[in-house]
Amino acid sequence: MKKIKIMLAGFVNYPNAQNINCDNIVKNLDKSKFDVHVLYLSGFPIDKKVYEKKGITLHYVNKHRYLHQFTLWKALNFGKYDLYYMPKVDDEFLKFAKKNKGKKLMVSSLEGVITETTNQQENYREFMLKNMFDVFSISNCIAESAVKYFGRKTEVVPLGVPSKTNEALTLHENIKSIIWIGSFIERKRPLSLLEIAKSFPNLTFTMIGDGDMMQTVKDEITENNLSNVTLTGRIPNEKVYEYMQKADVLLMTSEFEGLPKVIQEAAQCGVPSIYLANNYTVDFIENGINGFATYSLDEMKEKLQALVDDENLYRTLSKKAKEVIEQYAWANLIKKYEEWFVKKFEQYKLMRK
Repeated sequence: MKKIKIMLAGFVNYPNAQNINCDNIVKNLDKSKFDVHVLYLSGFPIDKKVYEKKGITLHYVNKHRYLHQFTLWKALNFGKYDLYYMPKVDDEFLKFAKKNKGKKLMVSSLEGVITETTNQQENYREFMLKNMFDVFSISNCIAESAVKYFGRKTEVVPLGVPSKTNEALTLHENIKSIIWIGSFIERKRPLSLLEIAKSFPNLTFTMIGDGDMMQTVKDEITENNLSNVTLTGRIPNEKVYEYMQKADVLLMTSEFEGLPKVIQEAAQCGVPSIYLANNYTVDFIENGINGFATYSLDEMKEKLQALVDDENLYRTLSKKAKEVIEQYAWANLIKKYEEWFVKKFEQYKLMRK
């Protein structure tokens, strides 16, 4: 079979969720089946040799606003690609998609839960529903929301995590350190984490991230004298991983999430998660087995207290969290991506005949 020439339209050296996912996909795709191309952005570090050794072709895009569109469009049109995977919704990618609708095979992924207010922007709906040949959802929760709010059935192809199977799991004797990771914005509800910190003065709480609510969070910490809360600001992924390895429990206070990568990464470190499940569910969390789904801050506090009080329960959740998440290692998941890309390619060819 002839290789499928695929362009994954993400900037592999500019860290955000979609770009990191693209980076993992391009590195894991079978190069005997796919001729793999991807973008990188000027002004950010990249080790090109890593990609060359894996048989990946990099395409340069200038970040300067006057050159960005020209270099981006040049990169996207450089080769006669059989398939474009376009996970990012922004003005330039939307313009490209609208111009090439029906002319090129373009697919994307739904990576956030759809609600009456979330992911309902006109440009998002137009990009996903009008211009893409097809889209997939990264979790069952997102797929259900797509049916409810978009009237669109989608296959589920979950995101993966780099495999860390060979890393030994260090079991902590008792719970001392709580970690929270996210943007300091209303949807992530960072103030809810501070409410929990007030109730557990003997535990340390580390909040990683920044955003519009940073000063509000700082003021709340000062006003309530929360000496057990530390803010790191935005830090590199390697540093985040170092903090994660030292943590005991991850708390997720977000209003909405798609497939929270941070919960996956925590599980790889044997760190169980407790999250608020009022508006979304996490596919791989088995309640009470490898984490907890809760429905109020009071219930979140109760589950955290249960882990503080019962060392055996905590150790069981920790072991199970690491065991379950290995099913989501990219080495195991990439075949689902390959199968989905090949299926869309074949469907598009039949349609064009």
